[in-house]
Amino acid sequence: MGATEGDLKRQAGEHRAQMGDTLEAIGDRLSPDRIIERRKAAVGQGFRRVKDTVMGSPDYQEPMPRRVMHSASDAVRSGPSMLADQARGNPIAVGVVAFGAGLLLATVMPKSEAESRVMEEAQPQMQNAMSELKDAGRELASGVQEHARDAGEQLKEAGSEAASNVKGQAQASAEDMKGTAS
Repeated sequence: MGATEGDLKRQAGEHRAQMGDTLEAIGDRLSPDRIIERRKAAVGQGFRRVKDTVMGSPDYQEPMPRRVMHSASDAVRSGPSMLADQARGNPIAVGVVAFGAGLLLATVMPKSEAESRVMEEAQPQMQNAMSELKDAGRELASGVQEHARDAGEQLKEAGSEAASNVKGQAQASAEDMKGTAS
């Protein structure tokens, strides 16, 4: 028993919708803007994980016995040991504290003549490094542009192929309908 014209039209419509969804998904996946959005989201998530690791999660609540146990005088008296306990097992926190202490000392102490001389001598090297970084950034940008161009070409090819597949399926469906009609 053959399919009716209405069934064939419905099937052709379903195939067209599926192909449209497929093309839309391919375009979304290969879109340079979407690629950049996904990379930004991944980097942001990494930063949030690092922040939660160092500073603690905002959802964390200290147990009640521990809160009661720590009075203001105990905190002042046991401050250094408490800091060491909290930093133990968390090298990032130790690094941040050490960096902050170093930064504080650097701002309090005046520059020495040796530091000024070293900075003057290092200035050309820092400028060379900066220009090398700019060149590397330009190379990276051109590589990304090339990758985006290739992705666009692949998308165009996939779209052409999908369109020809849809056209072939539509022609086959039309021939089937002609065959069942006669």
